[in-house]
Amino acid sequence: MRIRPAVKSDREEILSFCVNTFGWGDYIDRVWNYWYKSGQLLVVEDGSRKIGMSHLAICPDGKSVWLEGVRVHPNYRRSGIATQLITKMTKYARQKGTRQAFAIVDVTNVASQRMMEKSGFAVVSRWAYYSAGGRPSRIKSGARLATIDELDVTWKYLQHSKIYSLSARRYVKSWHWYSLNKKALRDFIRERRVIVTGGPVNGVAIINRHGYWDRTNILQIVYLDAASAGPLRHLVSFVTNVYLDGRFEGLQLVCHDSKRLTSFIEKFMIKEEEQFLLYNKVFTAKHTPTQ
Repeated sequence: MRIRPAVKSDREEILSFCVNTFGWGDYIDRVWNYWYKSGQLLVVEDGSRKIGMSHLAICPDGKSVWLEGVRVHPNYRRSGIATQLITKMTKYARQKGTRQAFAIVDVTNVASQRMMEKSGFAVVSRWAYYSAGGRPSRIKSGARLATIDELDVTWKYLQHSKIYSLSARRYVKSWHWYSLNKKALRDFIRERRVIVTGGPVNGVAIINRHGYWDRTNILQIVYLDAASAGPLRHLVSFVTNVYLDGRFEGLQLVCHDSKRLTSFIEKFMIKEEEQFLLYNKVFTAKHTPTQ
């Protein structure tokens, strides 16, 4: 058995067992070509048979790596292959100078959770995903697009926000969780992606108008934070109106799995619902013996 870089001809055999990973199926068929072109797509081979795969991506900051798409053929599960893939990916990431690794696991996938913990990962946050069903109604909102003049006050709000801390200070992009620092916030404000409410700010939402992978006409809330139900209502109403004005084909939300947020969101977005655990492993520094 060996782990090697994927080649183009691996696709169909790998996809043949990436079909029922989740209750709704799997997404590997939608991302294989993207991952193959970007590199670091790994395949596990037993003789001539392809029995596993995984993908890693160095995060934009160059300090973190994202691990994803670990799949093992049903006949080869519980044989340590997934753990070997994780080890292979983290070793490569360390060689590239990254300091830590992240990955998500569905809350119902106990086997993968145990595998991550065995590999030295720990849960740092819990997130929820929702997809709106039907066509929501337009609702008056007191929220607004943040201006660059509001950068400091918005950043100050996040620094004192419990939800920001519980979110591991991260936002979502194409199902990767990236650092939500002041530079990222500044960029998002300039791109008209940050919505705030209150004066001073008492709620923040970040949106993505371009979807992900092959679904480019999806409006997403990729970070959500509100001090109470009132600001939350304004933020969600504002995004709903953006959705209606933009003629998007879908409205999705990913946010920290906090009752403060989810008890309100579930009234509006009930078509699909999933929860994920965000895992993190900080790499220890290599020890150089003194002479």
